[in-house]
Amino acid sequence: MTHYDQLRQRFTELIPLTDAQWLRFLTMVEPVICAKNAFLTEAGQVEQYIYYLAEGMARVSLNNDGKDVSVDFVFSNDFTSAYSSFLTGQPSQFNIQALTDLHALRFSRANLLRFYDESHAAERIGRLIAEQAFLRKTSREVAFLTSTAKQRYNQLLAQNPRLVQQISVKHLSSYLGIEPESLSRIRRTI
Repeated sequence: MTHYDQLRQRFTELIPLTDAQWLRFLTMVEPVICAKNAFLTEAGQVEQYIYYLAEGMARVSLNNDGKDVSVDFVFSNDFTSAYSSFLTGQPSQFNIQALTDLHALRFSRANLLRFYDESHAAERIGRLIAEQAFLRKTSREVAFLTSTAKQRYNQLLAQNPRLVQQISVKHLSSYLGIEPESLSRIRRTI
């Protein structure tokens, strides 16, 4: 299955596009290959794209008083963007960095808005993806307020155990809001 087929299947899970709509959308999509540790987006830039990760894993982070803090991890078959910057045209506070070599498909804001104007189904897909991102963010916030670091780690591990094991202790511990030593203790108990 090609990366384009994966993306179409992902869209079909939400709302099927007609062949004509899909072919029109394909004219707006660009493939991106990003080496491990390279950035899809850097803080200070205005985000111009939404990325669909076909293969690989990325980390969303920000600088908090000189400390690099992991905000999210994005795995294959999902979307990522410095979305607030994408929407507002303001410089992003976030970095999106490849944690593995990754293959992505990206579409620009201008193309996406054009496609929304042309297709109610595309607009609906965009809304559903945004709603899923909102629910994911809300779930993380609730988990951060109501769960232990061990429970949050187990939840992340359940999402993608093979890839989570490849994330450095430094990045994982900042995501969980704990010190690296505490994460090492959690990992030993599992």
